[in-house]
Amino acid sequence: MKRKITLTLALTLLLLTACQTQDDDSNVTTTAGTSAPEETEEIITDDLGDIRFDGEEFTMYLAYPLSNFVMEEETGDTVDDAVFERNRLVEERLGITLTYVESGYDTTGGGQGQGVESIRSFVMSGDTSNDVFLHVQHGGMPGLITEGCFIDWNDLPNVDFDKPYWYANCIRDINYGNKIYAMTGMYNLNILTQSNVLLFNKRICDELQMDYPYQMVLDGTWTVDKFIEMIKNGTRDLNGDTIIDPEVDQFGYWGWVWEQVPALFMGLGGDVLIKDKDNMPVINIETEQNVNIVDTMNEIFALEGAAYEQTTYGVFDSAFNSGRLLFNHSTIGGCTGYRDMVDDFGFIPHPKFDENQEDYSVRIGNCGGLTYIPVTNERLELTGAVLEVMSSISYNTVVPAFFDVTLTVKSVRDSESEQMIPIINENASFYDEASGFSIISAVTGNKSLSTYYAEVKNVIEDNVEDIIETYQ
Repeated sequence: MKRKITLTLALTLLLLTACQTQDDDSNVTTTAGTSAPEETEEIITDDLGDIRFDGEEFTMYLAYPLSNFVMEEETGDTVDDAVFERNRLVEERLGITLTYVESGYDTTGGGQGQGVESIRSFVMSGDTSNDVFLHVQHGGMPGLITEGCFIDWNDLPNVDFDKPYWYANCIRDINYGNKIYAMTGMYNLNILTQSNVLLFNKRICDELQMDYPYQMVLDGTWTVDKFIEMIKNGTRDLNGDTIIDPEVDQFGYWGWVWEQVPALFMGLGGDVLIKDKDNMPVINIETEQNVNIVDTMNEIFALEGAAYEQTTYGVFDSAFNSGRLLFNHSTIGGCTGYRDMVDDFGFIPHPKFDENQEDYSVRIGNCGGLTYIPVTNERLELTGAVLEVMSSISYNTVVPAFFDVTLTVKSVRDSESEQMIPIINENASFYDEASGFSIISAVTGNKSLSTYYAEVKNVIEDNVEDIIETYQ
């Protein structure tokens, strides 16, 4: 390798197998009330057989930082070494050289925009040096789709979307008609690491005699009313100045606004686009459900113990690490950042709006990223084979390695956290911002849904028309 600057039942079985290496209790129950599967070495392989592209160089352009792709050598880290070996096996299997081009742009809004412009420049100039682009889900990428920069993945040979190492929910959530312009597979570990969850402090729960939310999650009773109740109970004035300050007091709920607010909206069942009989987008904003969700979110952030952070990234993580925050908006990958935390913690999905909501909904963060194949790509057979083989190998090696590492963090080594993994992954969802609807603008402006929608209705309608034209 050269370097230049729903999930399916099969995945659930794979994840639970990884989890069971941490616990000898064979009676851990799942949401269906059955025993967790015993260890198995089930391997899911691709069906490409002996396929070779000897001497070819395959180039992936990383428009933002993706450390789980580029690995020059083994480091001794379990996940790093699994990625290194994955890349080696892909090269050996296909007879190719993998090359990763790193853009150098960061994950800030400005950096994401620069990544978008670099991709646009490559495509519009007819540059064929990059076989695929990897970039964020939003931040301008939907615009490149409507501009016609990418091919339909249905035209890509050698891929089998029925295999469990492809994220079928991506097709369901953010692709329309019979076309697929953005897709991803398990070669992109960021989809798992960026699954949005709530971390909760077990010590605070113990001190306040509150049950851990695990059982409510399993019973389907983890709802926003219970969440609000726990936020209120978990808020305490530690310095006695009668002012609840998240910097010094015990706070109930905090996070980075750009991820926290849309994750809560999705968790509560918010949905702005649905599909008609032809699988085309239909605006679904001014519904009773969405109105109630936005009103409830405004109620939550009006609590003295709840806030969204707009200025300083990471202050909420520091508060959680020091034991002063009950609920921290985070990700599955974020769990590994608390190895030195004194208090024990667990992770759960965001709550439902009420018990009538059928499923939990877990947002895949924007920086989970997707794969886009440019119209300048002249080697579709090679492209399909590389992505298929890379996904297959990752499913069997990199993903189990990641969950082994995540669940060996001391503070979350318990059977209850293990049971959250399949629930979180079964309900993983991609949030489509192509319509231009911004739940962040509505909530940070403390606006009702009707007020906000009246301001942006014309723009949203125009954007959806563009989507329909693109996918017809």
